[in-house]
Amino acid sequence: MSQPPARPLAGRRVLVTRAAGQAAALSQELRQLGAAVVEVPAIAIVPVAPLEEVRAAARWLRGRRPPRWMAVTSANVAGILGELDLPDELAGIRAAAVGEPTARALREAGVNVNLVATGSGAEVLADRLIAAGAGAGAIWLPQAVAARPELAELLRAAGADVRVTACYRTAPVPGLARLLRAAIGERIDAVTLLSPSAAEAVVAAIGAEALCRIAVVCVGRTTAASLRSHGVSAVIAGRGDAEGVAAAVAVALRR
Repeated sequence: MSQPPARPLAGRRVLVTRAAGQAAALSQELRQLGAAVVEVPAIAIVPVAPLEEVRAAARWLRGRRPPRWMAVTSANVAGILGELDLPDELAGIRAAAVGEPTARALREAGVNVNLVATGSGAEVLADRLIAAGAGAGAIWLPQAVAARPELAELLRAAGADVRVTACYRTAPVPGLARLLRAAIGERIDAVTLLSPSAAEAVVAAIGAEALCRIAVVCVGRTTAASLRSHGVSAVIAGRGDAEGVAAAVAVALRR
């Protein structure tokens, strides 16, 4: 008889702070490893660009000479594109995404994804796009208000015609401090913080000292740097998908 699969997180409680509607895959992966999962969304996604402004940017891209790319670094953009029903306006446009979760969200919004960059950070996506010849054409970057400028700068330096549209901002979920304190009061062994905005929201709600008492797992150097600025050390997941983050949680709790 074969042995049952290892469940390295059995008996552990893991706090997942992804925005509502985005936590399912990670929570499922953690449960498969044996964890008891507590979901407390740290941030809400707030659209900021008028929908017609987003639609106009898509039309701008379609009117440029090829190659034409849309590059997306966050799954949060997919919901906004889905509201606009943009697939027809993006016909003939190549789409690039950072990470399989973002690619999956784009596909669910009706966008055909041509390139998926693994890892995190502007350099990863920029390198893949430039290698694909995107520097010779036009690139649209729908992103967050607080997105760092490195991706656009790297692509422009490679010769691309780049248009940036700030589509959304993040905001702490109302009552976050109360929700987090209730979760931690019942014992939490590890927390996942997958964006700088989530890290900042949690620190503002309960303080860095509370995070220093549990294992913290994050995605990307930017999120890790945000946590370090508050004196919080974190294990950085090698991959930003659900399997990669769950594996990093298992590593963090073995230390």
